[in-house]
Amino acid sequence: MQQPKVKFPYGISNIEKLVDQDYVFVDKTKYVELLEKEESYSIFLRPRRMGKSLFVSILEYYYDILQKDKFEKIFSKLYIGQNPTPCANSFRVLCFDFSGIDTQTEEDTYNYFLKKIRSVMNGFMERYGLFSHEEIQKVIAATSPGELMGSFFETLKTWKEKTDDELPIYIIIDEYDHFTNEILIRDLSEFKRSVSQDGYVRKFYEAIKIATRQGFVDRFFITGVSPVTMDSLTSGFNIGKHLTGKKEFHNMMGFTEAETQMLLNLVLKDTSREAEILIDLKKWYNGYCFNTDVKHSVYNSDMVLYFLDNFKYEQKYPQQMLDPNIMPDYGKIKKLFQVANYKENLEVLQAILEHGEISTKLIYQFSFEQPFDKISFTNLLYYLGNLTLKGLNEYGMPVFVIPNYVIKELFWQYYAYVLQESADLIYDASKVRDAMLSVAAGDIGPFLLLVQKLLEAFSNRDYQRFDEKYIKGIIMAYAFQAEFYVVRSEREIANDGYLDIEFLQHPSLPGRPHQYVIELKYLKQSDADKLESTMLSAKKQLQSYLEIDAELQSMQRLKAIAIVAIKDKLFWEEV
Repeated sequence: MQQPKVKFPYGISNIEKLVDQDYVFVDKTKYVELLEKEESYSIFLRPRRMGKSLFVSILEYYYDILQKDKFEKIFSKLYIGQNPTPCANSFRVLCFDFSGIDTQTEEDTYNYFLKKIRSVMNGFMERYGLFSHEEIQKVIAATSPGELMGSFFETLKTWKEKTDDELPIYIIIDEYDHFTNEILIRDLSEFKRSVSQDGYVRKFYEAIKIATRQGFVDRFFITGVSPVTMDSLTSGFNIGKHLTGKKEFHNMMGFTEAETQMLLNLVLKDTSREAEILIDLKKWYNGYCFNTDVKHSVYNSDMVLYFLDNFKYEQKYPQQMLDPNIMPDYGKIKKLFQVANYKENLEVLQAILEHGEISTKLIYQFSFEQPFDKISFTNLLYYLGNLTLKGLNEYGMPVFVIPNYVIKELFWQYYAYVLQESADLIYDASKVRDAMLSVAAGDIGPFLLLVQKLLEAFSNRDYQRFDEKYIKGIIMAYAFQAEFYVVRSEREIANDGYLDIEFLQHPSLPGRPHQYVIELKYLKQSDADKLESTMLSAKKQLQSYLEIDAELQSMQRLKAIAIVAIKDKLFWEEV
């Protein structure tokens, strides 16, 4: 098959390479103009894989005086090239990227952080011809990040006095909290030490703050994921203006629906599929909202590009809708939930999965002087991209929801791990997947017996929380393990009720697995004699849904299963 000419910049974060090699580019350069009109010192946060590093590259090439001869080649066809600002190519650009720092131990983290700063500063001084060889060696010989930055600016002061040089510095920091977030998840006390009054991270930023007062640093732009690190620096670095939640910057990173549609149409051969594919893309990759006044959400840009890069050749969905290169592992998720108070954090997870949303205040500034409670953890999930804003409730409080199916799948898979760990069962996702293979072949029995085994384990430990919602949660948590189905719950049926659970064919799954609609009822042990009548009621309810719902009527190989749970025992019949 001939390779499509369209090239998507999946994984590419260098604007020069993107332009040179004719990659498709969603032009976000109008925000460079908007940024320049804001405060000189800006902080902008977004979850991972939303295009932060590419935007940083745009700023670097746009403002760097050494890249002036490339301006026309890189920017001529873009908004900012046709509407240049007064500050274009008028700075020495000092650019840090704090991803890739080894955080296995506290010593490793410190040494890698210092090594990275040394490397960046050495390259900066040599690239711009600053200082003599002896002066450069003196600067990089400093034994701490704060001392190194302080030595650089002191040397710069003397050098400027000798040369009458007035060219300012623009500092850009990408992934500013990449390594500190890993520390936070691994060891809260180590995190506090690194950002405390004498901490090495704080000293680094204090040196930059002093340089802004001295006039050496004219502007800075800092990107990352969470405000936790910046807030913890307190007075050590309190000069940055947060643009994260500002409405006018909402679409600066990520793709809008119109941008996603435009990219899809570059490679879509059968235009009759457009609506269907856009619905799936919205379900899997959309949903990110960072301001309650914004009426639309944005897509995770890297995930959209991953999909399209796989789709363009054979016009088929990738086998995995979530890019396996960025799929978080259970170890990291587990550590995230162990930050500060594991029990309270799990209560947040359970509330989100059970109700679909959680309402609490939106934190713009974290403080570890206060307890890290459920509000703090909910907001940490929000900044990391695991939750997003839906709007305000009737009391004016922000409502947080899971943004899309990718994150929902991740949460439910982790919840299955938590459930089995709580019941002292060995976590074995392969058993669940094997049982789901039987489900796909038309036999739901092995799967429900696995669910019953977990219920029995809880029963033996005198676990009290047996009810319909809880058992439904266990069924869904197990079903999400296999990735054979899209699992859906509580879909309204023509004002006649809500479907408890649906197992729908996964869009990337080959073949024709059986699909399922499930009605679940729960009886207390004392009401066990009502099993037959309750089962009959569940089957009648399913039958009525099948008769009135067009979507169910259109499903191929559909099985309708009525389940009645009596404490830790499951009984099921097919309609």
